[in-house]
Order: sequence, then structure tokens, then C-alpha cells
Amino acid sequence: MDAKAKKTLLIGLAGILWLLAVMLGYAYTHKPFSPEQVFVLGKAFWQLFIGVGIISLMGALGERFFPIIKKEFSPLEAIAIQSALGMGVLGIFVLVLGMSIGFSSIIFGVLFLILAIFLRKDLLLWWRSWGAFTPIWRKSTVFEKILASGVLFILIVTLAKSLVPPLAFDSLVYHLTLPKIYLLDGSINYVPELIFWGMPQIQEMGQTFAMALGGTESATVFSWTLGALTLTGLLGFLSEKFSTRTAWVALATLLSGFSLSDSLSWGYVGWATMLYGLSFFLLLDLWRSRGENKLLWISALILGFAMGTKYTTAILAGGALVIIFSANNGRGIKPTLRNIFIFGGITFLTFSPWLIKNWLATGNPFYPLLFPSGAMDANRLLLYQDDPVWGDWRDALFLPWQATIWGVEKKSGYSAEFGALFLALSPLVWVGWRERSNEQRKSLSVALIITITGFIIWAIAGRTTRLLIQTRLYYAFFPAWAILAGVGFDGFSKLRAVEIRFGRIASALVILAFGFNVFVTGLNFTQLRVAGALLGAQTHAHYRERALGTYESAISALVELPPDSQVLMLWETRGLACIPKCKPDETIDRWYADLRNYGSSDAVLDAWQSAGNTHVLFYKRGADFVRENDSAYNDTDWSVLEMLLEELIFLEDFGVDYQLFSLQ
Repeated sequence: MDAKAKKTLLIGLAGILWLLAVMLGYAYTHKPFSPEQVFVLGKAFWQLFIGVGIISLMGALGERFFPIIKKEFSPLEAIAIQSALGMGVLGIFVLVLGMSIGFSSIIFGVLFLILAIFLRKDLLLWWRSWGAFTPIWRKSTVFEKILASGVLFILIVTLAKSLVPPLAFDSLVYHLTLPKIYLLDGSINYVPELIFWGMPQIQEMGQTFAMALGGTESATVFSWTLGALTLTGLLGFLSEKFSTRTAWVALATLLSGFSLSDSLSWGYVGWATMLYGLSFFLLLDLWRSRGENKLLWISALILGFAMGTKYTTAILAGGALVIIFSANNGRGIKPTLRNIFIFGGITFLTFSPWLIKNWLATGNPFYPLLFPSGAMDANRLLLYQDDPVWGDWRDALFLPWQATIWGVEKKSGYSAEFGALFLALSPLVWVGWRERSNEQRKSLSVALIITITGFIIWAIAGRTTRLLIQTRLYYAFFPAWAILAGVGFDGFSKLRAVEIRFGRIASALVILAFGFNVFVTGLNFTQLRVAGALLGAQTHAHYRERALGTYESAISALVELPPDSQVLMLWETRGLACIPKCKPDETIDRWYADLRNYGSSDAVLDAWQSAGNTHVLFYKRGADFVRENDSAYNDTDWSVLEMLLEELIFLEDFGVDYQLFSLQ
């Protein structure tokens, strides 16, 4: 190094040191971040790292053990399918681990490191595949980039919401509560107070892994990544086979309703079922084109993993049967039956660990459904399964219209809002059908079969019980429906008559519909003051209190009770924050079942005390709602309840909603 170079080096180093000294001095006196804020931000980055890191490991597992996926699919499609397969494999491994050796943060930490070292090359390859976004962005038009910006905005906002305390109802009931219980117990044991313990839990296994290393928010980040992967795979498929315009409209369609978009941050399994639904479609579509049975067997594996996430993803099997039969090509019935038999066998074997878990604990593989078993006695089962049907014949005959127009989040019936674009655009798929290539028409036929069979099964199931009319139970076929919507828009946008360019009008309407939900998402983010909680400007307790009101006050009081306290909740189902001190009324049937099992208020009280319970939290608003809407209860039920509450020692009111009593 000559003298001039040395001089330049010294000046450069001195300049850097001077900049650092001034900046540090300024920061010391002005304190832009308090130590508490630094801690909150540092924790958020760690939680993000863990949630994304576990998903990356799952993608790497798919990269390692299913090399055919990368060979046969575009990079972005492969990312989604590999992650879906990896989540299924790791989910079953965590289940077996929890039922045998057990859990601890150390065990999960060691597992994380072993997988990272073992899969380091696969991790690198999996992450490199994300570079396929770049050419798609470059090819996108101004209209498409507007939609892409909206998609990115929703993803960023919901990621931020994932990094603050969860507020969504079912996550507080069981999606996050069960992983917390498993970690507290150090194993997967039977949890009688939560009957949803019997539901399949592949996603919850991943959330248990994330929660062990990064806490509750890492679990919700893990869930968020599943949505991001679904959108990624859909973008890859449509931009490859159709156009970038088709792809971005399909993504906007999936995110045009608040229930679907905001649930990215909830910790629910809806986006996991859509990831599996998309992967299932991609594999079946390629199998129908190629005829390689290996692809069919992997799609069966995907279906088994999907059912291991949510029972109702079994609706995909209906579409699979139609597709397998339609692909016969005159070869006779025997090869078709053989394919169906092998397909069904792989699906069942993949799904069976969850049935075995339930059978070992309760004697009922489908616990808590079908027949009395475990904590689900005859009285509870009758109340749970015999709900009257919601709606009327129109909700079966005009299901897509009814679910779209009348579905509102947290309202009875469909209980979800998924936007107008699915219904508005998907019927237009027939426009320009003949101009499509043969391969495109084949793919659209697969999407049509999955969507139509999904609606048929949904319509039939919804006429059996109120519970099965809910939209979120059928999200698995929504990616296929979104494909039809994207292609429908693409075909319609090419229409011209005289001087009218219908595409421009349709584009404006799509931006308007999608933009409305982007606005609502941003407004919700602002109203909840998510940024303040994320950056440490408000405490997490204050954030929960602003969002949940007196519920947070009541739960905070339960947390402060003596360590040996055990609180029975009446008509309150959300127990995440107060586990293990509280026993939530998960299916709001505790009083109904206990009074019928024990016969009198005194007997009920004796049973509660004998079980070691020390307190009762009475949710008055919940009881009033049930009293007005559930005909299974009679006047005697409520009068006996009043007698019982009068016998208890009153401790505290929490607004007009909650009362705390002592049983001692």
C-alpha cells in the first residue's frame, strides 16, 4: 500500500469514527428510543426471525425430500408446494415428539439448529427461488403494479399486526392456547377442558415450535407466512401459464375481503388450508396434463396434510374423484379404480396420526364429534351437533351469491366477508374460452371442477347444521376460485365494442373494490394503534385493553390471583392469557351440561369444588346472548343459575360484562 492509499484509508476511518461519535452523542442526549422500546423492537425482530425461519426450514425440507417439485414447477409454485409438504412432515414429527419424548424450549432450539445445519444447502436453494419475483415485477403494467402495491401494503400491515398481541377470537380460544398448554405441560397430553384438542393440528404443531422459541407473536408470524406463500404460489402459476395481469387480479381477489386479508394476522388455519388447496390444485393440474402418477400420489399426500389441518378440507377429495375419473381417456374402469384406491390409501395414512391421537386419548378417532367420548358427554354432544340449520333453501341454491352478499365477519351464518371480486369476475371465465390454449383450458377445467364440487359439498353440509354454513370452513377451494376470477377478468378486459374499451372500465372497478379493502385495512391498523404497540410507544397490556375492553381487565385480574387458583369460566371461551389458572367455557355449554349431569345447583357446586376450582368468572353478556338465542336452555336453567350465583362469594365487577366469584 503506497503513501497516498494509506492517507486515504486513515481519512476514511477517521471520518467514520467522527460520524459515529456525533450520532452516538446525539442519541445519548436526545434518546430517540428508550431502553424499553429497544427491547420491544429487538423482541419483534427475534419473533419475526423465528416465525420466518421455521417456515424456511419447512421449505427446505420440501426441497430436500421432494426434488420432483422443483423439477416440474416454476420457482414460485415450487416455493409454495415445498413449504406445504415440509409443514406436513414437520407437523407430524412434532406431534410424535410431543407424545413421546416431550417438549421444551431447549429441545426445539436444538431441533432448529440441527435442521438449519442439515438443510443449509436446501435453505439456500429455497431462498434463491424468491428471485423469480423480479421478472414478474418488470413485466407488470401500471395497473398491475397498483394492485401489487395494494397486496404489499396488506402484507406489511398484517405482518405488523402479527407482531403484537393476538386479538382474534379463535386464537384466544384454542389455536394459540393449545400450543401454550403443550409447552407448559412439556408434552401433548389430553386436554379435556378444550374439546378442540381433538381437531387435527398440523398448523398448531408449527405454532408450538415457533412459540417455544419466540413466544406467542412468533406463532402468529408463522401463520402469516402461510398466507404469503399462498399468494406467492398463485402468482407464480398464473403469471407463468396466463399473464401477470391475471395473476395480480387473482391476488387482489383473494385479498379484497376483510376476513381473508386481516386473518393473515390472526393465527387461524384458514391460510394454511388455502396453501394446501393451491398445492393440491397445482399437482392435480400437472398430473392431468402429464399423466405421471407420482404427481397424483403427492397430491394425495397434500390432501392428507390438508385434512390434518382442518377436517373440512376433505371437500377437495370430491374434486379429485371427478378429475381422476375424467382423466380415464377410455382406458377402462380398472386403472381408474386402482388410482382412486391408492390415492385414498395415501391420503388416509397421511391423515391417520390425528385419528390415532384421538383414539388413544378418548376411544373416539373423530373426537369430539360423532358419538359421546372423553369430555364430550351426551348432553354436550347433543347441544353442539344438533344446532338448527341457519338460513333456508336459498342458501343452498344460490350459495355463492348468499355467502358473498350476506356474509359478514362476526355475524351469524356465513361469519366471513371475502369481497365482491370472486363472484363478480369468476363467471366471466367463459369469455374468450375458445381463444385459450389447450393447456390453459385443461387448467381452468381443473379449477372449475374443484370450485363447483366445493360449492356443492358446502351447500349440502350447510343444510345439516348451523356450524357447517360458515365460509371459513371451505377456504381450501378459494385459490381455485381466485384463478377463475383472474382469468375471467383477463378475458373480459380484451373485449371492445365500437369505441368502448371494457377492460379499462373493469380495471377501474377492480381497483375500486380492492382499494376499498386496502383502505379498511389501513383504517383498522390506525384505529388499533398497532404501530404504537409494535414500536413500544404503548404497552401490550394497554393495546389489548383498548381492543378487548373489560375482557382484558378481567383476565388481568385472574392472572394476579394466587398461583394455586383455578378459575372456571362461564360463557367465556377465550383463555389464552390466563392459562393455566383458568378453564375456559370453550363451547359455552358448561352450565348446560353440568346442571344436567349433576341435577341441582348444590351438586354442581360440590362438583366444581371437588375438582379443585377456587373461583368462577361469569360473563354476563355471553349468558344473555345464549339466553336470547339458544332454545336448548329452559327457564329452570337460568333460575337455578341465579340461585347458585347468590350462594357464591362475590369479589369484583369488571364493567357490566364480568363478575368474579370465590368458591372457597
